[in-house]
Amino acid sequence: MRKISPILLLLILVNLIGHAQLQQNFPQLKTFQQTLAGLTVQFALPRDFREIKTVHTADLDVDYAMELPNENFQVWFMLKNLQQQRVKLKVFEDASKTATSTPDSLYKSIATATAIALAGKNNYTVKALPPEALALFNANEGQSYLLSLYNTPITNRCKYGLLICLQKRGAGSVSMLFLSNDNGPNFYKNVNKACYSVRFN
Repeated sequence: MRKISPILLLLILVNLIGHAQLQQNFPQLKTFQQTLAGLTVQFALPRDFREIKTVHTADLDVDYAMELPNENFQVWFMLKNLQQQRVKLKVFEDASKTATSTPDSLYKSIATATAIALAGKNNYTVKALPPEALALFNANEGQSYLLSLYNTPITNRCKYGLLICLQKRGAGSVSMLFLSNDNGPNFYKNVNKACYSVRFN
């Protein structure tokens, strides 16, 4: 019987310990990655981030959440798989009416509903993402929403939010909500660390 070299044995042990730590420290990651696979989206946990508990309310259904420890900075991911569902949306101007959108146009309505739930109707600004930004995510369309957030415990009383919603035709949409009490350069530096963790195939 061949002997295993001490170096090879050490590498195997380090790999097993690393896998066990991933299971222990990131219990929601496996489920999130399975959901992403159905959406044909890749995800890599960014360096220095750690998983945190997700939020589930009547207005928000977060699939995965992470934070930068000691930075007062969180990222929430919300997914919609349009191959599995069609969503009936309320027309916000008239709550008595409903509208059914084509699947590939739903992402704007979903993002607007999220922005209103977090900030109200008049406390956000919307911009279409330029083609070069969409190319980085391999997305067809996308928008960003800069939010002045409600003062609520749901968002840890953060003052500012940036919601980026990306859509790929025939697949679905990925929304990333960045939360902080700082909307200066450090906020956008942290956004850059986190936002390229997802990409459509």
